[in-house]
Amino acid sequence: MPNLLPLLLPWLVLLALLALPSNRHARAWWIWTPLAVFALLGASLANTFDAQNNDGVSNVIQAGLAAVFGLAAVWLVGAGLVQRRRASAILLMALAFAVVSLLAFLVGPAGEQVWDLSRWEPLALFLYLPMFWLTGGLVYAGALNLAGCTCRKRFDRVRVSVWLPCCLWVLWLVAGSALGGVVTLVSGGGFDWFAFVIGSSAIALLSFAAVLPFLVLSFACPFYRERLKSLLRLTPPEAAPAAASPQPLAERQVASP
Repeated sequence: MPNLLPLLLPWLVLLALLALPSNRHARAWWIWTPLAVFALLGASLANTFDAQNNDGVSNVIQAGLAAVFGLAAVWLVGAGLVQRRRASAILLMALAFAVVSLLAFLVGPAGEQVWDLSRWEPLALFLYLPMFWLTGGLVYAGALNLAGCTCRKRFDRVRVSVWLPCCLWVLWLVAGSALGGVVTLVSGGGFDWFAFVIGSSAIALLSFAAVLPFLVLSFACPFYRERLKSLLRLTPPEAAPAAASPQPLAERQVASP
């Protein structure tokens, strides 16, 4: 019988995040809805393509499912990010996404191929894969911040739904351009920019498909609507308690014996 404990690790991490003080609310448990839907749908599609020996599509589906776990972690830690500076909030958001997504990917079926590949190419596990998920986290965090800049005056569902995929596409183009430049310099060869644009557009579309259920959850649930506002940095940091005003001299004289 296979050991199911590794498969439960991403779920246990999210369960631990639900224990944070900001998530001690009954409505916070609605985060399981998009996860359950994606897990069932992803497992069904992955098994279908595995049966057809189409490992490439199956790995893409598993990567998308891993990204959903990372986004759930971002939504659960979002309340504590609004009080931080923008740069540190983006970095922490990216790290939360990368760590949970990487864990979910490695414990899945695609992770077995990565472990086998790491025997011959250790950088695939210890450098390339973490860099990919960290880049994805930075793209998501940056896109949420840019989309929030378009909603400064008023939070609007349509505006967020339109601007977020545009920001994802632009940032994937930027991230891919940087990666393509490095590959070109290292290899000394050419770079297929047309294929790069098509690939970046496809990744941006898949990225938006992964975040869309969390947007729907945020639009429908007041608890997660405020969480989305925090991720968009539309919620001002909690004001520090005002200093107590000095007691008037007359009152102090009356109060004194």
